[in-house]
Amino acid sequence: MHDSLFPSPSAIPRRGQIAPRLLAISGLLWAAAGCVGEVGDTGSSGNGGGQTSGTGGTGSKGTGSGGRGTASASGGKTGAGSGGTTGSGAMIGSGSGSTPGTGSTGQTGSGGASTSGSGGSSTSGSGGSAIPAPPPALPKESACSGGSPGPRLLRRLSAAEMAATIPTLFGDTTVPMTGVFQDPTVLGFHIDANSLLVQDLNADQLMSNAEAIAHWAVTTPAVLSRVSPCMTMDDSCQTQFITNFGKRAFRAPVSADRVTAYKKIFAAETSFSDGAEAVITAMLQSPFFLYKTELGTSKSGMFPLTPYEVATSLSYLLTGNMPDATLLSAADSWSTPPTQAQVDGQIDRLLSPGPALQTALMGFFTGWMGLDRLATNAKDNTIFMLTDALRADMMSETTNLVVDTFTNGGTLGDLFSADHSFLNKELATFYGINTNGLGTSFSRVSYPMGGPRDRGILAHGSILNGYARPDISSPTQRGHLVRSRLLCQDVPPPPANLDTKLHAPTSATPTTRAQYEQHVTQSPCDQVHTLMDPIGFGFENYDGFGRYRTTQNGTAIDASNVIYQAGSTGQDLKGANLTDLGMTLASSNDVKMCGARYWAYYAYGSVSWDQDGCTYDAIRTEAAAGNYSLKSVLKAIIHASHFTTRVQDK
Repeated sequence: MHDSLFPSPSAIPRRGQIAPRLLAISGLLWAAAGCVGEVGDTGSSGNGGGQTSGTGGTGSKGTGSGGRGTASASGGKTGAGSGGTTGSGAMIGSGSGSTPGTGSTGQTGSGGASTSGSGGSSTSGSGGSAIPAPPPALPKESACSGGSPGPRLLRRLSAAEMAATIPTLFGDTTVPMTGVFQDPTVLGFHIDANSLLVQDLNADQLMSNAEAIAHWAVTTPAVLSRVSPCMTMDDSCQTQFITNFGKRAFRAPVSADRVTAYKKIFAAETSFSDGAEAVITAMLQSPFFLYKTELGTSKSGMFPLTPYEVATSLSYLLTGNMPDATLLSAADSWSTPPTQAQVDGQIDRLLSPGPALQTALMGFFTGWMGLDRLATNAKDNTIFMLTDALRADMMSETTNLVVDTFTNGGTLGDLFSADHSFLNKELATFYGINTNGLGTSFSRVSYPMGGPRDRGILAHGSILNGYARPDISSPTQRGHLVRSRLLCQDVPPPPANLDTKLHAPTSATPTTRAQYEQHVTQSPCDQVHTLMDPIGFGFENYDGFGRYRTTQNGTAIDASNVIYQAGSTGQDLKGANLTDLGMTLASSNDVKMCGARYWAYYAYGSVSWDQDGCTYDAIRTEAAAGNYSLKSVLKAIIHASHFTTRVQDK
């Protein structure tokens, strides 16, 4: 990373100053993270008359979007208006496609006594375009023709990563932070680099948040002593504080010129606490804190990522948090890029059993399988009161199975065919399973074939409640889960204003299955429903709350199911019940490859790029060698060259 990528921290306002709009708090305008071109030159000065500000011209070079992202940045400094008010540097042009955008050089603007002076207008880079719309499904892979590892990126910390990082940075969970970002959901996740923006309101919120945290830190003795080993105003102490705290906040050493710039901020204050408060405020608004850089250093036409960039990506992927002291210390001695042996030493340490492993695994599985729907899906309390405690138990069951499968070398397929689960007494009672030996904690419970519960994760209450209507089951939702999320097959969205209301059960349609079968015959989407409903019928032994049943309204349940044109085989795969469906999915190569593709998206934050097939080919090859165990898939994603090396987007 080169410090010239971001402007001087002296541009960052301190407490009491007014924050310019967007993220000009850093002297930088960030619209989105994407593939990076060159940072623009300083805009020319505006020449506004009277009380009106001039507008600085555009920097001479734009930031390219690299085909997928559209990063934008302002000129390095703002132009100065002559009318007593500071003019603002204009935004650098952005380019899309594969060429960095080029903004035109700004010219000095001139204005009359009552009108604004305007700087030279900027032109967008070649192929300039708006931020791309989020994809509705995973796009097809781009064929591998030259072994390209993918473009350079900037990725803003997600809201969850921010919430984990700040308490860890200060070593105190009572830090008074507020949520700044409302991250959009893209393909079930909150990690898409193109969608994690810093917008108008965020800038003001970031400043307020930074000021509140910094003031709390310096007025809480235990915290201040934790973040600074000294508390004097001499040059040595200032340097020590800035380099130590800065390395942890930026997740990389602070360059010498930036240390100097932060010392100017520090020295402008009259006491150590005020100086530290000003520096902390500035650092918490810095792009070096807010963004995970994946830029690397130029070498023979490639851009190997720095040890600290790799360490940062590794830590957030495996722990959901900033690198710990051990990882940062290891990065100090890593090569550029780090070797596989260097990275593997930290992978094994970070994946040891514990809360961090649970965070790493469930961050992915929650997004992939839509487990968060358990908490948000509306339920009809007049039919059954699904308490928050019972919802929490259902999520704990799924979490325990995922973590246990990973820890014991299990595969993606094992999750769908598991002959056991993890229950406590309350959840076992709800499931109708013998509670002997069970208490409030969760214990492993075997599921015999033909027992009172189907095998595999699909029979978990977390899935069955998340994919259901408020009052009854939903074969369509449950089948859509299998088709789109587990098999990676796109399902066309329903037309606007489609009537999805089911008629009340009748003697001809006493079961949910019968209702859906009748409804589909009257629907203009019968062909689309054929992709989902016959799969979802395999879940029909479970009502909308996940309770097992063999009859409905006095009629026997028919849980036979079929996956028409299943995956790459194109075969129709049939089953008698949910256990059979789980066994079919467990043995499916399409499910294994689909899970790996979604996990790669979760790890990389990018849904596609030119020649991304090179990366996916490498992941599949290594994962297959490890029988697609959960651990082998995760390691394959990290071992792919995309994790440690990039190319300049063309």
